[in-house]
Amino acid sequence: MMICCPKTARGAAAFCVRVSFGVSLLLIGLSHFMTFTAFKGMVMEGLGPLEPLGALWAFILPALMIVGGALLAVGMYPEIGAWAAGVAIGSIPVGMLLKPILGGVALPDVMGAAINAFVWLILYVLVVKMTSCCGSCEKKE
Repeated sequence: MMICCPKTARGAAAFCVRVSFGVSLLLIGLSHFMTFTAFKGMVMEGLGPLEPLGALWAFILPALMIVGGALLAVGMYPEIGAWAAGVAIGSIPVGMLLKPILGGVALPDVMGAAINAFVWLILYVLVVKMTSCCGSCEKKE
């Protein structure tokens, strides 16, 4: 991703938010892999007939967080980074809100995680929006 005005306050803020968000997402993904057994159990819990899909997603989600976070942090391959991070973060509220429907988990037990994921999604949108060029970085002749 390009920073349109790196010598301005807006450019500096965009850089700091992008790097902080990307590194944080990367660290969360690494943490999930480091505590994989517990993480896998949490992902699968309450999915009823979709528990095998939850087991598979427990491998994919941290990988998407690591790839998306790293790419966003370093500013390379912005489309891939945005897709990986967006799919990872966007899958969390969907998965959490499936649990009351499929596995009988009480809705209040998953709402905290779903709301937290929506906060991350809002920040994700702001990061992508703040650090995307939208054509204004092109040199004027």
